[in-house]
Amino acid sequence: MNDEKKFWQLAIRVKVVRWLVTIGIVIVVLLVGAVGGYWWTQQQAGKESRREDRFIEQVSTVMSPNISVSDRYLADTNFMGGKVTSHRYKDIEGVREAWSPIVQPYSWTWLGNQSGDTLNSTDTTDSGAYDRLTQHKIPLFYNPQVKHPDVQRADDVNKVARTKGAVAEVAVSFDHPLTYAQIQQRLPKNLHAVWYWIGVSPKADATSMDNNFLGVQADSKGHMVATKYENYYRSFRQTLEKLDFNYGYNNFYVGEYAHKYAKQYPTLKTAKFAGIIVTGDSENFKPLANADWIYASSAGFFQQRSVIK
Repeated sequence: MNDEKKFWQLAIRVKVVRWLVTIGIVIVVLLVGAVGGYWWTQQQAGKESRREDRFIEQVSTVMSPNISVSDRYLADTNFMGGKVTSHRYKDIEGVREAWSPIVQPYSWTWLGNQSGDTLNSTDTTDSGAYDRLTQHKIPLFYNPQVKHPDVQRADDVNKVARTKGAVAEVAVSFDHPLTYAQIQQRLPKNLHAVWYWIGVSPKADATSMDNNFLGVQADSKGHMVATKYENYYRSFRQTLEKLDFNYGYNNFYVGEYAHKYAKQYPTLKTAKFAGIIVTGDSENFKPLANADWIYASSAGFFQQRSVIK
């Protein structure tokens, strides 16, 4: 009996040890799995955040009509992901105007969020368009080949020119594309073409595109080549080639048009533009009133200097 008792005690001890070893292995596997899983999800989240960060950098370079960037950072980060946020503003002849931020959510649970749902969102009526968050008026561009656009054709430059003591931002749409040199010849020296619009395809209605226009930012004086080392058009074209923005508006696809334009116009000298955003004092717009090369003109920021704080 003693031998039998010892045998059962040994068997129980072996069984307990096996269970303890099994439990230990399970715990180790779970811990390794949890740590490994967490590491993998955060690696994926980091990958997606970098993807969205590059996307915001791209659109801030080629799809921000006279809109400047204050910052770009990660916000609301958690286990699932977070948001890449970029605050923006406009600088119009030294006057700053708040503009809506770009907010792109990211997560390891899906591959990116480059739909642009929060990019340049607008409220549009038949007479104008407004930034959705700030409700500031948007300077719109028009395609001369679209005779009945969603937003009726504007002629704001005449109203601006008749106003005294104001500062204005006006989007000027040409009746036909012009080169950079031709624009400089037509524009009064005391006005500044701070943003150059590259246009849209022939049948596309530019007024229905939520301010997602493609164009190149110039410096505050309207120059596209600041120094021999700083060529705004070169940087713009390089970004156009890499632009990953496939959103479409009635068969007009932004990314497709961007790639086509970059290939067609390799240099600033050959590039043609469909319009510009001009800034300056209201009185200086008089030479543009009734100019035969202007198809439409839409004012954005337009305010008396006396009330600007």
